[in-house]
Amino acid sequence: MIFNKSINWQETNPNWEKFKEGILLDEIHVIRIRISQNLDWILSKKDLLSQNETEKSERFAREQDKYSFLASSFMKKILCSYYIGCEPKSVEFEVNEFNKPKIRNQENIHFNTSHSGDWLVFAFSGHPCGIDIERINHGFDYSSILEMSFHPDEIDFIQKSNQPVNQFFKIWTIKESILKAEGTGLMDNLYELNTLQDFAKLPDNTDPWYTKSLLIEEDYWCSLCFKNASPKIKYFEI
Repeated sequence: MIFNKSINWQETNPNWEKFKEGILLDEIHVIRIRISQNLDWILSKKDLLSQNETEKSERFAREQDKYSFLASSFMKKILCSYYIGCEPKSVEFEVNEFNKPKIRNQENIHFNTSHSGDWLVFAFSGHPCGIDIERINHGFDYSSILEMSFHPDEIDFIQKSNQPVNQFFKIWTIKESILKAEGTGLMDNLYELNTLQDFAKLPDNTDPWYTKSLLIEEDYWCSLCFKNASPKIKYFEI
């Protein structure tokens, strides 16, 4: 079987609106939260933690990791409660065999989340979706993983780019968003996925996927993967 997906290499520079509750319909909602600017509010929501989450939050050695975990845990419940119309405490989650989360007993609302550095991002859709954000680390030795995870065309593109590290992280977030949308986790043959082609081939799926990428504050690449070919995408921030 063939996995087809369309790559949108047009970089979007969206207008971020203040988040407000709304119905998804055929839209995709992308939501960003800057953790440091919402820290007091985040810490005020500790009553939403389960016992396991409380215990896990106390095991983090670095405060930044703890705050990222708390923000992700709280916002996942709060945002999902908006879309399914219930109290945050009553939202229950389950994961598939590859640990992709979904709302329990809910087939009409799909979500995905990612965080890096000070940013936390969510995607909500009526169809499966994936989102990934990575801070551009200019000191990262990306060359050590190119052959293992990147198609030869992608390697050539990165090495010939005027900004090779920048393009490495962009392509990496595209790949991650596809895997997260598909819900199958990391795969051994990731190098077969060529994001430079309009229709890249990957085994085991026949459904089309589409992606879109954007920079957040010039330091973070964020890529979104979704099912519908021409969706209306709204961008919100908290």
